[in-house]
Amino acid sequence: MSTYQQRRVRVPRAASASPARPVDRVKVGRSAVRRRARGMTQDQAAAALEEARFDARQDSRHEDLADDGGRGKAELAEWERIVQLLADTGGLYDPDADAVVQEELAAEAEQQAAEQAARERELQEQEAAAAAVQAARRAAEEAPEILRRALARPGALDVFSGDDEAVVTRVAAADPAAALTVARWLDMAFEAGQARPEGGAA
Repeated sequence: MSTYQQRRVRVPRAASASPARPVDRVKVGRSAVRRRARGMTQDQAAAALEEARFDARQDSRHEDLADDGGRGKAELAEWERIVQLLADTGGLYDPDADAVVQEELAAEAEQQAAEQAARERELQEQEAAAAAVQAARRAAEEAPEILRRALARPGALDVFSGDDEAVVTRVAAADPAAALTVARWLDMAFEAGQARPEGGAA
């Protein structure tokens, strides 16, 4: 079996369910080259580049292999870059000492941090919205009774008719927040009247 057959057996891509996040085949290709190139000399990397060129020519003859989402071209370009890097610096290839690789990793980490922060903000907004809905629901449930208690303190309910009671219910249902505010004002007015000395100035 040839080197090509051993190393480059590809299965045509099948249609799949929509992934949560599409695979970046260019990035996958670069990462694969960097892993394989680790510890290589310039001559070894140059030989690997020739293999990659041979593979690309073979793949171009097969439509199902040629459409690889840009991975093949990315691999070729990365091998060429590594060969040139080793020609300039000598020694063995080390992705950890490759400035291009480290810059990409830093940018990826920054992007991931930004995405995480955005997810956290979205979660906080959802929680705040849920709390607001819960508070509005609670206010709608409590407003009628709170308004009735505020009206009862000065004795207003004692003179209310059935129609007046219905108005209280409708007001509280139409705008619970406004009903609660009115109830607070009534309580404040009642407390102020209770605190005023009997026979004091109006």
